[in-house]
Amino acid sequence: MPSFWDALRPVSRRSAERRRSWALTVTSQAGAPGSGAGQSHLAVALSLAERRRIVFGLLLAIFLAAMDQTILAISLVTIARELHGLDLMPWLVSGYLVAATVSTPIYGKLSDLYGRRPLLLAAISIYMLAGILAMLAQSAPQLLVLRILQGLGAGGLLSLAHATIADIAPGVERGRYQGMISGVFAFAAVAGPVFGGYLTHYISWRAVFAFTVLIAAAALLSVRRALRRLPVGRGRAGRPIDYAGALLLGGGLATLMIALTRFGQGRGGDSASTLGLLAASAVLFVACAWRERRAPEPIMPPELFRNRTMVMCCALLALMFFVLVGMTVLLPIAMQTVGGADTDQVALRMLPLTLSIPFGAFLAGRLMLSAATPRTLMIGGAALTLITLIAIALTGYDSRLAMGAWMLLLGVGIGVPLPAALVALQMAVAARQIGIATATSALFRTLGGAIGIAILTSVLFEQLRAGAIPGSSPAASALLGSVAQAGAEATYAAFRAAYGVAALAALAALGCALAMPSAVGPPGIRRRSGTPT
Repeated sequence: MPSFWDALRPVSRRSAERRRSWALTVTSQAGAPGSGAGQSHLAVALSLAERRRIVFGLLLAIFLAAMDQTILAISLVTIARELHGLDLMPWLVSGYLVAATVSTPIYGKLSDLYGRRPLLLAAISIYMLAGILAMLAQSAPQLLVLRILQGLGAGGLLSLAHATIADIAPGVERGRYQGMISGVFAFAAVAGPVFGGYLTHYISWRAVFAFTVLIAAAALLSVRRALRRLPVGRGRAGRPIDYAGALLLGGGLATLMIALTRFGQGRGGDSASTLGLLAASAVLFVACAWRERRAPEPIMPPELFRNRTMVMCCALLALMFFVLVGMTVLLPIAMQTVGGADTDQVALRMLPLTLSIPFGAFLAGRLMLSAATPRTLMIGGAALTLITLIAIALTGYDSRLAMGAWMLLLGVGIGVPLPAALVALQMAVAARQIGIATATSALFRTLGGAIGIAILTSVLFEQLRAGAIPGSSPAASALLGSVAQAGAEATYAAFRAAYGVAALAALAALGCALAMPSAVGPPGIRRRSGTPT
């Protein structure tokens, strides 16, 4: 039986020839003026064993970043009961996500200037220190502050791991590794609540933090050794970091994420505080755009957003995570309320989706090594996602076999475009901008997930209010209570409406994939129909 690493070997002699061709092409680009030193695969030749060690360390970092976004979901009630901080509980997750979102593009830009390894080690160290302190927290405010600090560290894990893959693997060979990383991310994000629930039930909620700290320690040791041969950048002489742009971007992202969080918690988009946050976010983004056009070393270069492939890939990733995160929230709720499943049964019923997303991502990586282009995979994945969302909306929850089959196909549809979009994006920008381009894609993924939760839960709330039993008053802050007070037909209609909105997001993702240029690659390196030129 082949080993895990055997699966990473070339699928054919044609694949090996294509990779050699791409390696020669990318190496020739490295000697071009302005191509940007500091991309390690341009400077050092790595053996297969060295690549394996690097990928293993990056997989640990990705697993940690993805799981920590959801692992506390089931533990919140227990934490609130012990620390007497029920009002602050939603912000243990939201505060973490806000901090991670704000710090992501900053890590990406700094890694382009100073190298991946020191930034990745710093991110893991910050995360691990905050996790150790969170394990010992004695009050809800203490835990909230430490979760925000953890988010500041976690913001670098995802973007830097993807950017490092672009450093060590040329051209379409990245698809193999990006598929693995995307698969691990999707699996960890969906499996997080299961791990958190078992640890909290059988040990304590503090064991959740102990578990993540152990993974962080293993990732730190692995990354420290594996990435030691990657060169460390020295910055760019006479071009200081754009701190003003970083502050404006961070402020705009923070206010936007807080507004989305309040909206998703049922505060309503028409409240004065939420509208004020959205207005403040818009002003900060406009000021940031003005600043970035004038800064000598912008934190988020404006030329990235003049790259059609870059824009379409970021939009597609945001929309796919809109669906991914939204459905991982809606489906368990629907199974418990409409389907009558217990908590342990929900975990089993979610397995088709949990396992098929990483399978789809890994499959895409393998297909990119043979004949499929990233654009083709994005179109196919988005179309499959759209079809299965419509089918889920029309399928009753008593049809467990049919629902499981649709969830299986939905996971494959979501998983396939993730590595394909990353590979296309990284091949469409200059080598010196891979870090910030990858971080920007991670930023859009996070925003897509946050917007997905906010919009889909809001649609669900409104539909439940409209269909509530006369005389009842469903509370938007208690979803299960709202479902209990609505009639059966109204509840079905509410979930169908939410799935319909998710299907519209998948349709928009399909439009982005169709609008993608057929040639992918930076100037001088174009790829059409899978052939390097």
